[in-house]
Amino acid sequence: MTTPLLEVKDLQVRFQTDAGMIPSVRDCSFTVNPGEIVAIVGESGCGKSVTSLSIMGLLPDYGQVAAGEIFFDDRDLLKLSKKERRKLRGNEIAMIFQEPMTSLNPVFTIGNQIGEVIRLHQGLDQTRTREKSIEMLNRVGIPHPERVIRQFPHQLSGGMRQRVMIAMALSCNPKLLIADEPTTALDVTIQAQILEMMKKLNQEQETGVILITHDLGVVAELADRVVVMYAGKVVEQSPVFELFANPKHPYTRGLLQSIPKMDERREELDSIVGLVPNPLQMPSGCAFHPRCPLASDRCRGESPALTTLSENHTVRCFHA
Repeated sequence: MTTPLLEVKDLQVRFQTDAGMIPSVRDCSFTVNPGEIVAIVGESGCGKSVTSLSIMGLLPDYGQVAAGEIFFDDRDLLKLSKKERRKLRGNEIAMIFQEPMTSLNPVFTIGNQIGEVIRLHQGLDQTRTREKSIEMLNRVGIPHPERVIRQFPHQLSGGMRQRVMIAMALSCNPKLLIADEPTTALDVTIQAQILEMMKKLNQEQETGVILITHDLGVVAELADRVVVMYAGKVVEQSPVFELFANPKHPYTRGLLQSIPKMDERREELDSIVGLVPNPLQMPSGCAFHPRCPLASDRCRGESPALTTLSENHTVRCFHA
């Protein structure tokens, strides 16, 4: 049996606000194996990005991991010192952030920002750092990298800035890559190239990948396994083909039914009624019951546990 590269166990994350402590992630558990791509999907506000920031150790000061464990390569990340986490971050665990314009420092050149990661973790001299920076920009398909390393973020397009972020993330050949909406700012052609590059890295170096996305087409193309989150909890987890062929949770079915299909002509797409609940006003019982067409009295009064349907398929629903 393969030993997981990453194992998240019963993770709970909360934030301090003027209204008190707000739970953001509640009882989240999943694994990532070497060479596996695990997609985390769900609407905005479901806890996907907060989970990834918890793994990276990048929660803001007002956020805290209230309970749970995060094991990476047999190390409990939550027990490491800040210095040990910094050594790990960017080197063995890397992240592609969602918004490249706010992630890149506007007062430093592209070369300075990529070079800082390379110098810090690989200890290369100035000449070799410049060569490696150019090599990484070339690897992600940026033309004229010798010129680009002298430019500032505002001089690049959104797609180019996202490629720079990807080059930074890949520069130290990480064991685990967390990609938070990595292709949002890119057109379809560039998106396909970036996804192909991530898949190649995954296959050649057995890099584990956590792909956070709203695009279920990307999930179908790239992922091996899918984790569906709702209101801070994992509500379904399954291999990608099984999830698309036989979704069990009503929320998962709603997400899949909202995708336009090539062989159907319809006036309107299906949608899930309502909104993700406010963490301060979480409904009793199952958090999805106010929006669920199958909701019963049991759903309104009792929170379902995660149930194993088969060896690799789990779901949190009384009606699955």
